Amino acid sequence: KDNSNDFAIRESAMSVKIFKNFVEKSGGLDVGFQAERLHGGVLLGVTGQGGVSFFDWATGGLVRRIEVEPKQVYWSDSGELVTIACEDTFYVLRFSRENYVEAVQSGEVEEDGVEAAFEVITDISESVRTGEWIGDCFIYTNSTNRLNYLVGDQTYTVSHFDKPQYILGYIQRDSRIYLADKDVNVTSFGLSLPVLEYQTLVLREDMETAAELLPTIPHDQLNKIARFLEGQGHKELALEVATDPEHKFELALALNELAIALDLAREADADHKWKTVGDAALSAWDVALAAECFTHAKDLGSLLLLHSSTGDRDGLAALAAQAQEAGSHNVAFSCQWLLGNIEACTKILTETGRLAEAVLFSQTYQPSLTVPVVHEWKENLEKNKKARVAKLIGVPGEDDELFPEWDEWLKLEKEGGVSVTEPVNGQKAESEPEAEDESEEDEE
Repeated sequence: KDNSNDFAIRESAMSVKIFKNFVEKSGGLDVGFQAERLHGGVLLGVTGQGGVSFFDWATGGLVRRIEVEPKQVYWSDSGELVTIACEDTFYVLRFSRENYVEAVQSGEVEEDGVEAAFEVITDISESVRTGEWIGDCFIYTNSTNRLNYLVGDQTYTVSHFDKPQYILGYIQRDSRIYLADKDVNVTSFGLSLPVLEYQTLVLREDMETAAELLPTIPHDQLNKIARFLEGQGHKELALEVATDPEHKFELALALNELAIALDLAREADADHKWKTVGDAALSAWDVALAAECFTHAKDLGSLLLLHSSTGDRDGLAALAAQAQEAGSHNVAFSCQWLLGNIEACTKILTETGRLAEAVLFSQTYQPSLTVPVVHEWKENLEKNKKARVAKLIGVPGEDDELFPEWDEWLKLEKEGGVSVTEPVNGQKAESEPEAEDESEEDEE
């Protein structure tokens, strides 16, 4: 309508009169159905017979009939956007006066008005209790006692309530929305208009104007903007805007910006972040960075996989020491085994109380280490009141009848015949199976 002095009244079920500057407009309004409720705004809305019809204030002509029955209709200040709030759903439409005027001039107005006059933007399955447009943003309270706002087709929650609240209005000077309950207790919430305008521009894909507006957004709202940008698929821009280290870390990984993620991991110095960056680096084939990250993360299993795959002997040696210090004996053993360090492997088995395994292992791969381990095994059994079992165990070099080929095994060891890394004539030494057989006899 042209001004606030224009209004309409429902004189009867079938009669609606329009007043312009408090003067009744001649002819009234030809509704054509039983009017139940009127809605003001840019167009005059008349609800009845299961739908709502919008009429032009100036001409009284039907703009469009929409087959939904609203409880309330909210128009934006620009007159372009309208919310039709029904019982359990509300619809947001864009009104085009140009399309309506063009259809009228060309005589293309149908029985239900001009279809092109309205464009549906979105519909939300919520019941609006009270609402108000702030620019192109619709803010509302709903039946579940929440204060939400809608930008484009996306809704965001401002706050939750434990009882119904009703919107009083938005004061731009304060950047706050004011509400009251039924006892007229007033509450307000901060709602930055630049944030709403920025979100609107992004949804319209007007990124240049949005970039100009970005410096006006309060610093404490930047994380909110970053989350919004991420949701809209603008992750690169979200990474630039975000101030929360956790969010920046997530975005950097998502964008494969390993340098940024690495800096954030160094600042936080948290194991899980080092581990995450290490996994990302490994996926990008940056082995050196992956090794650095896994080392900081104390991820011994990943380091073992990395160093064994790349044949990094220095890395395996360092990992063996790190694992030993951390008490991760399985990893330490695997490292020493890959390095061919039989003595260190035997020592790990001995120190962890795996004496039987230590005897069999040393006897198989480096017999010269076996005798002291056997003595330690027998002593351990005696301490644990298993002297009878200890007596049954033979000692190589002392019980010759049990180990008739012992001297040959030692000779083969000196000649490299039982070397893990240097097989004899391209095949394993023939004495190895015999050593295993002897071990089985010892166990018996």
